[in-house]
Parts: sequence; C-alpha cells; structure tokens
Amino acid sequence: MGSTAIPLRAPRVVTYLIWILLVVLSVGQPAAKGPAMAPSEVLGVHANADHARLQGKVYVALGDSISAGRYATAQDDTFPVLVAEKLGMNLNLVARSGARAGWGIQQLSVVQAAQPALVTIELGTNDVGFYTPPATFAAQYETIVNAVTGPHTQVLCVGSWLPSTSIDAIIADTCQRHGATFVSLTGFYGVNDFHAADGGSSYLGHSDWFHPGDQGHAAIAAAILSVLGAGPAPVVGPLPSASSFPDVIRTHPK
Repeated sequence: MGSTAIPLRAPRVVTYLIWILLVVLSVGQPAAKGPAMAPSEVLGVHANADHARLQGKVYVALGDSISAGRYATAQDDTFPVLVAEKLGMNLNLVARSGARAGWGIQQLSVVQAAQPALVTIELGTNDVGFYTPPATFAAQYETIVNAVTGPHTQVLCVGSWLPSTSIDAIIADTCQRHGATFVSLTGFYGVNDFHAADGGSSYLGHSDWFHPGDQGHAAIAAAILSVLGAGPAPVVGPLPSASSFPDVIRTHPK
C-alpha cells in the first residue's frame, strides 16, 4: 500500500504564539524620531521644490542670534546646521546677535558673493522687540529680498520668533511678491519646550529662556525642510487665538 504525505498541523497553542509574535513585530517597531513637539496644528507653506538639486551647493543663513545658534546645546543642534546637513549643503553663516533688518542690508554683498543656491532670511525678531516702525522694516526687508533672489537662488523668509502679526504679514507679502517662500513660526514662541533653559549651558555660554533651545532649533529646521519637501512639517500647539496674545509678551519663564 502506498503512503500519502499528510501535512502536519502545528499545535493550536503554537499557532496562537506565532500570530501574537507577528502582531508584536508589526506594531512594536519604534517610529523614526523627529523633534519633540506637542500635537495640534501643522504649520508651514509648502514650496514643492526639488531639494535634491541643492545637494553640494552653498546655503547662506542670514539672520540674528537665532541663526547664530543661541541657545542650542551644541553647534550641530542649531537650525542652520541641521538644514545644511539634511540637504547636504555647504553652510555659510551670516548672522549676528541683536541684528535687525537694517544690519542685513549691510551684509548683502557677502551673501551675493557666496553665490548661494539657498538663502534663509531670519530677521524681524529684534525689529519686533526694539519697535522698528513697520514702514521702515518693510522697506529694509524689501531691499534684502530683492537683492538675494535670482534664477539660481531659492529664498526662504522665516517669520519672527517673537509673535507679531504685522511683521509676519510684511515678511510674507514681500516674499510672495519676489517669488520667495514664507516659513511661518506662528505658535512656536508659545511652546515652553521650544525655549532654552534659563541659566542653562550651551556652546555659546549660559542660555536664557527667550531664545530657542534644542527642540526650538529642531522645530525651525523642520519647518524649513518641510517647505523644501525634505521632511514633515513640525507640529505645535494648540495655537492661541490672535486676541489671546498679551499686550506685553513675556521674555522669561513663569
């Protein structure tokens, strides 16, 4: 009598264990870590640019103390370095603490000489803090954007770290008219975790609460990379309504 091969059935307990293992493997993988941010509302205007073409080219970060790195723990944690590394670009940092838009005009020859493929303009926070008249700021910002835009240069205009609807409106309008892209930081200042520790340590000395810390710099970098199509937009919030901002915005922790 010939024999017939009969497939062996695994014991029911073993079958259950295999299914449990498969479920654990499918849901237990850790997600890739991004900047730690509170969930609520996605910010940023997508430019839909092909960021691959920027690799190996020059990126100029024109700005104030935030572009200069205050107050990330290490230089590698600053938003210009994070952006440059992600895009594979060569960073040319043109930044100074306390800089306003008027100072940026004085640096235009330096920016142009670098022949950048990408420029971030992060100016306006000190103009808010030191009450530059809106008309003056608008004229100065117009000069900067007009000078750095060109057929071979992509320009991103970063909004004010210190909340100001009027300054942000000027930045956004100027950028749009020149074919540049506005990167909103709306809501960032209201996230305590985005700020540096008051009296903490950083590669630039003792930090203060006013400036962004590591998470704040990571969030700014994520906003910039998002509009370039090189990463997800940061998530911040919940955002306060415009009417809920106090007349005097605090510059120190509660």
